[in-house]
Amino acid sequence: MQMNAVSLISGGLDSVLAAKVVMDQGFHVIGLYFTSAFSKSFGNEHETRAARVSKAIGIDLRVINMGQEYVDLIRNPIHGYGKNANPCIDCKISMLKKAKEVMQEVDAPFVVTGDVLGQRPMSQRRDTLHVIERDAGMRGMVLRPLSATLLPPTKAEHQGIINREKFLGISGRSRTVQLQLAERYGIRGFSTPAGGCLLTDKNFSEKLRDLFADQLAVTPADIRLLALGRHFRIDTGVKIVLGRDKKENGVLMSLASDGYHLFVPHGFPGPVALLSGNPTQELKQTVGRLIITYSKQDPDRTYHIRHGDEVFNPGEPLPINDPGLRRLGAGT
Repeated sequence: MQMNAVSLISGGLDSVLAAKVVMDQGFHVIGLYFTSAFSKSFGNEHETRAARVSKAIGIDLRVINMGQEYVDLIRNPIHGYGKNANPCIDCKISMLKKAKEVMQEVDAPFVVTGDVLGQRPMSQRRDTLHVIERDAGMRGMVLRPLSATLLPPTKAEHQGIINREKFLGISGRSRTVQLQLAERYGIRGFSTPAGGCLLTDKNFSEKLRDLFADQLAVTPADIRLLALGRHFRIDTGVKIVLGRDKKENGVLMSLASDGYHLFVPHGFPGPVALLSGNPTQELKQTVGRLIITYSKQDPDRTYHIRHGDEVFNPGEPLPINDPGLRRLGAGT
């Protein structure tokens, strides 16, 4: 009877290769793709590169939404952040804890990851690999086929369940060996390293830190909004988000039901806006003026903005360098 193995699949080359190496020893691989409001693919998980590559090589892929629990973890990571707002050690621990549940469900002897020793400065050092296993309650049950011969044998290797001699000893940041393996296996369409995680993005991280500083309770909907539009901090508890194109306008309109106030151009093309905070008359004027600022303007036209059932004239465009505005993540 074919044995099961559980494998973390990100859509990147390393995770797919690791799963393939285990499949070559006759295991049936159940892939786990973890998603959250911090994922660029959030809401389209079944159209990701992880889904396509998994299907191409015969991995049964499950999508696991990390939800509110993950937002809370990102806010207060035990092991700290990387270069931006990426708590890579805590993230991997969280994933492995959930993978352990699936491992027990399908009676798999281990969980496979695409870790390569020394490739990432925070989460793939020898000492942090040990910490991740320990804190996830997975000592001896995490199989890293791409660097296995450089690491202590897992329980499955000790027991002869899987052949250690067929694993690799890759280390460091060079991807030459992985690319050669991809060519041999005919694996294409994988994503770039860390390409799907918004937490590694400097501009997103700036907006996230601002949100955490401003709000005690942060939801996945709040996080999702950070990946959209232009963000302007007005005051504590008060922020404006403007759409940058038709697609973003549509998404912002769909998020208005999550406690935000929606402002829409009335009778002219332009960005829609979401306001967090109490929509005082002064704030409504500011939102309307900012919408006009980022619209194609006709000096002979009078502009109106719709907020609920109210249509109003906000006045002149707001200068982009207005001292009352603080642009967040200006690179986006």
